Amino acid sequence: MSWWGGGNSKEPSAPKDFTSGDDGAFAESTNLMTSSSMGGGGGGAQELQQASLMIQQQMLVQQVINDLSDKSYEKCITTKPLETLSGSQVACIHSTVNKWLDTNEFITGRLAKKSQQTQSQF
Repeated sequence: MSWWGGGNSKEPSAPKDFTSGDDGAFAESTNLMTSSSMGGGGGGAQELQQASLMIQQQMLVQQVINDLSDKSYEKCITTKPLETLSGSQVACIHSTVNKWLDTNEFITGRLAKKSQQTQSQF
């Protein structure tokens, strides 16, 4: 079968006129977005929303990594960079990243604890 549905025939088919005014078939067709978002198509809108949320989370993680990289570079690379980092530069970067991760974990835990306390009061 050919790509455009011409079948197995080797003879060229007559060209189709796609400029005709016959758009009755389009008027009768259902809108796929509305049918899937109404629950008939398996939750297309919900899947789209989940994909959007995942992309936003990935962008947030990437932004955090970029910010952390910039801060580590500004703090630890004080001389003209060579082809490789020195041992002290690597240690400085590890220290900076570990401090940020520890601080982030502490703050996240603290916020979660406060949120639980607030919810238990109500």
